[in-house]
Amino acid sequence: MNVSRRTYLRCALLAAGAAWVEQGGRWLQALPLGLPAGVQLWSVREQMKTDPDGTLRKLAEIGYREVELFETPQFPREFRKRVEDAGLRCVSGHFELRDMKDPATIAAANELGLSYMILVFPALPQLENTSVDANFDQFVPLYEKISLSDYKWNAEQLNHCAENLKRHGIRAGYHNHAIDFKDLGGTRGFDTLIRNTDPALVCFEMDCGHVIHAGYDPIAYLNEYPTRIELLHVKDLAPGYHVSTTLDTEDKDTNAEIGAGSIDWKKLFVTASHYGHVRHYFVEHEGKMAHPPLEAVQISYEYLQKL
Repeated sequence: MNVSRRTYLRCALLAAGAAWVEQGGRWLQALPLGLPAGVQLWSVREQMKTDPDGTLRKLAEIGYREVELFETPQFPREFRKRVEDAGLRCVSGHFELRDMKDPATIAAANELGLSYMILVFPALPQLENTSVDANFDQFVPLYEKISLSDYKWNAEQLNHCAENLKRHGIRAGYHNHAIDFKDLGGTRGFDTLIRNTDPALVCFEMDCGHVIHAGYDPIAYLNEYPTRIELLHVKDLAPGYHVSTTLDTEDKDTNAEIGAGSIDWKKLFVTASHYGHVRHYFVEHEGKMAHPPLEAVQISYEYLQKL
């Protein structure tokens, strides 16, 4: 029987008791879910300002293979090349609702090679055409009063955006914050969005850190909505954090490197593996940390390797 070198290597690696995947012609030790690890570039935002190429190369050296953007670069095609030259791939990006409707921003997402455009926080009807990100603090009081009807409006908007984005080969999604879990008369905004969006068009990126910050369990949400959560923000909080459902929680408590916080990541990834619907995950650190950003994301990556 003739056995190819590739088949022989695969069998040998499996026989050694290790989990390995082939990526870009190279064999890499598999991480949780057998997926390449990603990082949300917000984690290293200051380093990206001063030394973007060096920072991207360092992320790749650590072992990351995918990145998620927190803003649209001024020159998308050039930025994509820099990312790919470093050995990384742009998979997803965070956007405001108005950007998800903007033809120029959608074109930029295509140039970047994004598979996902993610609504990063709920929009408000009265601010639909306002750049909230540029004056975030000014609008926090309005967001604290967000209503159930506002979430239903967001679900409707997401469905419309998703139909258009699908024609461009991009999937629409939603990223939660702690505010999405505040009580709205017996329900929560996050659940309302899930139940009122089209499963064929809209997916969800569950930020595990924001879920626990609101006093809920991300593993329970994976069990409740196993086919809707397609991406994860692998984020954790140091023990002793304060439960809060306000909008801007990340600076109020200390973030923790993965493995040094409050979430049982082994159980979470076992649960996600059972359902098989998570396609990507991104390590994210924000707010106060015990270590400098690049050191922190390396510690988190090394913990994921051990899983």
